[in-house]
Amino acid sequence: MVAKTSSDPRLILRFGDNADVSIVSRFIEEHWQQGHILSRDRELFEYMFLERDGRLNFVIAFDPQSNEVIAILGYIPSDTFHSRISLSMWKARPDAHLRKYKAGLAVLRFLIDELKPKSIFSTGISANTRDVYKFLGYSCDVMNHHVIVNNELEEFRIIKNPPQISFEFVTSEIMLSSLTTISTNEELRNDVANLDFSATLKDIDYLCHRYIDHPRFKYEVRSVRLDKKTIGILVFRRSYANDRSCIRIIDIMGEEICLSSATRLLVQEMLENGDEYIDLLSWGLDSKQINGIGFTDVHDFADCVVPEYFSPFSQTNVDRFLFTNLPETEIFYKGDGDQDRPN
Repeated sequence: MVAKTSSDPRLILRFGDNADVSIVSRFIEEHWQQGHILSRDRELFEYMFLERDGRLNFVIAFDPQSNEVIAILGYIPSDTFHSRISLSMWKARPDAHLRKYKAGLAVLRFLIDELKPKSIFSTGISANTRDVYKFLGYSCDVMNHHVIVNNELEEFRIIKNPPQISFEFVTSEIMLSSLTTISTNEELRNDVANLDFSATLKDIDYLCHRYIDHPRFKYEVRSVRLDKKTIGILVFRRSYANDRSCIRIIDIMGEEICLSSATRLLVQEMLENGDEYIDLLSWGLDSKQINGIGFTDVHDFADCVVPEYFSPFSQTNVDRFLFTNLPETEIFYKGDGDQDRPN
C-alpha cells in the first residue's frame, strides 16, 4: 500500500502504513511515555491501528530537513468509511527548534481534510487540554459515572463507601427478557442482522473487531432479547481486585429499552456471582432514564469511590473528559475510543 502523502512549505505529512509501526512505536517510547504498552506490545498496537490492507491509522509529520518524526496523531474508526473516528495518541515534540512547524495542529488539520469525518471525538482527553479543544470549536465535558451496588454483600473490597440504595426488580420485564451469549463473529453478525444502529455510526465489522477479536480482553457480548425478539447488544467485562469482582458495562447498541432490559438481567447475574457492583461510564444518555433503571450517580456521593484503574489497581475515582463535534446526537460508552485497553 502507498501511504497518502502531502506537504506544505514547512513539513511533510502523510498517513502511515505497516512499515511505520516501528517508527510510531519508537516515537511513543521516546516522546510520550517510556515503557508505554503501545511502544512495547506490537500485537496490541497493530490490533488497534493497523488495518488489513496495510494502512496504519496514524498521521505522521516529518521534518523535511532531517526526516525526523516531529508529531503523530492516531485514530480509531467505528465504521468502514471512517465517518466516525476517535482521536488517540496525539503528540508533537516540544523541542524549541520545532515549534515553528506547529506540527500538532498540522496533523489534525491533515486528518480532517483527508477523511472528512462526520463525527470526531475522544473520551480520554486530559483536563488541562480542554481549552485547546474548545478553542478548536469542540464541545468538552466530563463523562457520567453510574453504579448499581450489590447490597447483599456485607463488606466491599473494590468499591469504597458504596451508596445503600436497593434495586427494585420489574418482574414482568425480567420474565420477558433474556441475555444470550455471543461467542463468534458469525453469531454477532446474525444477531444484529435485523437491527438498525446506523445512528451510532458503528458497523458490524467494527463490533466484531472491537469485542470478539480483542487480543487481550475477554468481553462478554450478549444479545438482549425482549419477548424473544433481539432488541440490542450488550457488551461488558468483569474486573478483579482484592479477590473480588465487579461488572463494567462497556458498550450498548439497540433500542432505548435495551439498557433497561439488559441491566435488570445483569443485576441478577451480579447477585448470583457475588460481584460488588455494576458500573456504567457514559455520556449523552438521558439522566432520568439511567436513574429510572436503578443506577446511582457516583458524583452524588462525595465519599463513594468507584475505581477506574485495575492494572495496577487504584481505589480512586477518575474523571473521564471528552470532546465531540456532535454534542446533540452522540452517545458514548467506556468502549468508545481507546480508553478500555491494557495499561
